[in-house]
Amino acid sequence: MEISEQDAETVRQGQLEGRQPLYLSVYGLLRDEIQVGRWKVGASLPSEAALSDRFQVSRITTRHALRLLEADGYIRKAQSRRPVVTAAAPPRREGWFMESLADIVAMVGDARLDIQSWQLERSAPDARDFGLPLATRLHCLRGILSRNGRPYARSIIYFRPEVGSRLPRGAFNDAVVFRVLQRELGIHIEDVRMIVWAELASEEDARDLGCEVGDAILATQLLYRDERASLIEIAYSRALASQARLSTRLVTSARDP
Repeated sequence: MEISEQDAETVRQGQLEGRQPLYLSVYGLLRDEIQVGRWKVGASLPSEAALSDRFQVSRITTRHALRLLEADGYIRKAQSRRPVVTAAAPPRREGWFMESLADIVAMVGDARLDIQSWQLERSAPDARDFGLPLATRLHCLRGILSRNGRPYARSIIYFRPEVGSRLPRGAFNDAVVFRVLQRELGIHIEDVRMIVWAELASEEDARDLGCEVGDAILATQLLYRDERASLIEIAYSRALASQARLSTRLVTSARDP
């Protein structure tokens, strides 16, 4: 694609007038082109280098714009390949509501868990959360969650020693791991705390999820407690941000008793 001075000027003008970052201007221009059909569904966008030349911005700026297009469902990126247009007008995605254990089960749905390892590992922060010495070795399950044959999340789960020691590797035949605890050990979950944050993909993420190092990752931590309020499981998920979205509800007025 030829370098367009008009495109570059549009990006710069958008930054000046709207006080918005350059990557949002690049995102907006590419999104508009996809919506009007300049880039058809199934077509490949130009490379990051070509787009950077076109808009006269850095590769990092272009990469941020492409990540946002992927998160909004317009394109799909793959490692060492050019982005492919997947939709001209992606449906609005509200995300998975996470307000109960049933919501967790619904979110996992028909996903498949492929176990990578089941072994003792040291993780000082998680040992601390369990109230154990920092050097304690914890039973850790590592696996990949896939849907329709495509990996979308890494799963890393630590168990309290007296729980993990009673679970053989073969017990983990359910992608909803807390159901394994209920079935195998009779443990019932009474309380779950969830923490969500954003990170950039590591080399392990890129290897297991087919993304690129530095792509957007949505990370979650779920802390499961039993009926005695004892922390029994700490589960981490690292999912491609383009395929993971969580929602909740905020109550702005008191509910009727």
